[in-house]
Amino acid sequence: MKYLLLGLVQGLTEFLPVSSSGHLVIFQSLLNVTQSIAFDTIVHLATGLAVVLYFWRDILALFTTQRKMLWLLIVATIPTALMGFLLKDYFEVMFSSTTAIGFFLILTAMVIFLGEWLGKGRRGLKEMEVWDALFIGVAQGCAIAPGLSRSGTTISVSLGRNFERSFAAKFSFLLSIPAILGAGLLQSKAIIKAGTLGIGLVPLGLGFLAAFFSGLLAIKIFMRIIQRTSIRVFAYYCLVIGAVVILFLH
Repeated sequence: MKYLLLGLVQGLTEFLPVSSSGHLVIFQSLLNVTQSIAFDTIVHLATGLAVVLYFWRDILALFTTQRKMLWLLIVATIPTALMGFLLKDYFEVMFSSTTAIGFFLILTAMVIFLGEWLGKGRRGLKEMEVWDALFIGVAQGCAIAPGLSRSGTTISVSLGRNFERSFAAKFSFLLSIPAILGAGLLQSKAIIKAGTLGIGLVPLGLGFLAAFFSGLLAIKIFMRIIQRTSIRVFAYYCLVIGAVVILFLH
């Protein structure tokens, strides 16, 4: 049951701008569950599959009518990959610090507030340039820090660059696919090297299903929210949770 709950947490928080990495660490601490590389890998692959399924038409269009989008996604992925490769070890040590997680949750809130304040929502794919993609890719790379939301930073930077709200969300989610699946494949190497899953197949299966279906739900909910209203509510949430973590879970 604990791994089912953790799967739900991963799926919901991967796509809502509240940081899946931070919430997983928090809930693992509350549930007294030891971190498992195999479990982290399987739930990340589940959320990767969820976003692929949700946006499958847009993914097909990348190779036909939306090749400019494909090119810009590749450009944005480059700084993300470089930052992940160079800074992974530095930020991994922070996963054991709830204080650091609380700080980055509060930083996520500030980034969301700033994006909403700056955003005018006038630009789309036609107006998008290489520099825009690089900025968004760097923002995603920064989200390697535990507690700093990937979707929160990428969408907020897009809004700050005056992109239309639904386009900002779509670009963020499509950009997440290589990042999520790439991280999952890298972690798979660690599992193979260790020669063990660490936990049973049943917890892995429950976590996968929970993360997959809750991830689909989270994407659907968020796409509706961002098209209709501000996402500041998530910033307030991150502020509160970040403060609680710093004050009571350190």
